[in-house]
Amino acid sequence: MFATNPHLRIKPAQLKIAPTGRYFSHAEACRIASQAMSGVANTVLIDLASAEDATTSAFAQLVILRRTLLSLGRDLCLTGLRDRTAGIFEVNRLAGVLPSI
Repeated sequence: MFATNPHLRIKPAQLKIAPTGRYFSHAEACRIASQAMSGVANTVLIDLASAEDATTSAFAQLVILRRTLLSLGRDLCLTGLRDRTAGIFEVNRLAGVLPSI
């Protein structure tokens, strides 16, 4: 049997967060940022599969979030880009600053 120290916890590898609803707004991005910052996972996955549309300001909030996470030794990755959300991502040339799978 191994002894455990409550101060030495293993960080979960990933935290998956998805926006509520079909519209990815700045307010929703702020909620996701808050949730991501309160977690301790090494990588935050943001699943945008349910988002049919998004705003540029929502993606700007994610850029700021990624910068903050990187400074803490963590990272961010987007998944499920589709429809207008994928189009806005491409038009704003965000592939260089927001990784996606």
